[in-house]
Amino acid sequence: MKLDPIFTVKNKKLYKIADGSEVNTSTLKRIDIPWSTVEMEDEAYNEEYLAQLREQLKAMEEAGEFAVLVPVADKPLETPEQQELFINAYNHTARRVKDCTSVAGMELVPQLKDKQAFIDTLAIKHAQYVYFTKTENPLSDNIVVY
Repeated sequence: MKLDPIFTVKNKKLYKIADGSEVNTSTLKRIDIPWSTVEMEDEAYNEEYLAQLREQLKAMEEAGEFAVLVPVADKPLETPEQQELFINAYNHTARRVKDCTSVAGMELVPQLKDKQAFIDTLAIKHAQYVYFTKTENPLSDNIVVY
């Protein structure tokens, strides 16, 4: 099941496709998703947690709200193997919430060396996602479009 995109990006700004209006990214709810919670052991996923996440996102969908899923690298993310496990864990997460139109996209973690591999892997089934990064201002909670 592939969803149609709701948002588009122009000049690192987010717009709704339906009416072309610019979206203030500070209105998007950031949902932290710790890697160690999603993947308790290599390639062993916490399906109960992911089901709860899906319920939360479905409630947001009903309320007309949107979220940015924020992977949290709370385990070492240094070797190519660790990078692959990380990408696979969040690709699995995306599969579990694949029908949630409330997901605008995902934030890219700075520790991930190959951000394009992350994007390319998720884009196979989740081409509607937009990718975000934190602003350089440490006092700001705003996110910007990647």
